[in-house]
Amino acid sequence: MPTKEHERIREFRDDVTGWRRWGPYVSDRAWATVREDYSADGNAWEYLPHELARSKAYRWGEDGIAAICDRYQLLVFAPAFWNGRDPILKERYFGVSSPEGNHGEDVKDYYYYVDNTPAHSYMKCVYKYPQREFPYAKLVAENRRRGGHDPEYELMDTGIFDDDRYFDVVIEYAKVTPEDIVIRIEAINRGREPAALHVLPHLWFRNTWSWGRTPGPEPKIAPGPVGPSFLSLVTDDSKVETLQSIPIIYRLGPRTLYAPGDGVAVFTNNETNQPRVFGPGHFNRTPYVKDSFHRWLIDGEDCINPGRIGTKAA
Repeated sequence: MPTKEHERIREFRDDVTGWRRWGPYVSDRAWATVREDYSADGNAWEYLPHELARSKAYRWGEDGIAAICDRYQLLVFAPAFWNGRDPILKERYFGVSSPEGNHGEDVKDYYYYVDNTPAHSYMKCVYKYPQREFPYAKLVAENRRRGGHDPEYELMDTGIFDDDRYFDVVIEYAKVTPEDIVIRIEAINRGREPAALHVLPHLWFRNTWSWGRTPGPEPKIAPGPVGPSFLSLVTDDSKVETLQSIPIIYRLGPRTLYAPGDGVAVFTNNETNQPRVFGPGHFNRTPYVKDSFHRWLIDGEDCINPGRIGTKAA
């Protein structure tokens, strides 16, 4: 018997309009990839390691935890997390690179794509986020130490999940229409003791404007309507030039992201933190850069835009 999903499938015309315009078209990893490699020696693994991923704007594609975006990945949504102990805001999955792993590259986080329909009318992912401090350095050091005949050193082997001290974070997307998406993020504490969890739903534009001699027009994310029980963000890409690789004039138009009103919206720009990535003598063209949310939340730094506008918001 035909279902609603069969009806949606029959409506497919292309990948730019309709039900397939928005979907899970975001990589699990964009750091340490050939497409983002601008090194002189072609060493993609070392040019953009995980440690710099939070600070360098990607050019060709984004990454994120259970992220979604439009067909050409101009606008991206993904949640980020902090357990109050980690040294890094959890915006992306972690793994060892090819030189670090005893069997080559290997993702170390645990996450599961549970469900997805052909029209992406429903999508579900479960991410298992530890409550203890994530052992980034330990995973790298132990996997480097082991040889090719040894088993890989996995996150479970570190003991970080002992006593079930982790969160099952369930991220779900359900489309009311091709352009109206309901998002639910549910965190379930599997441990016996209460534990803190900060959830930062991120909305940002892929940086398509900074790569020429003169930066092009930028999109904007700003505060939108507010009410007793909600706040919102509004995007504007009306002045952005269509990428040469896109064969049509392509803009998203105004978009609104609604969220519960008990949160606070913060803003920065999806721009590279030049001194951190490239070293002394390099300067940022904006004081508000890609890693601002990490520095604001974890380091307590005053580095978010007080003007409440940018190309990245949470």
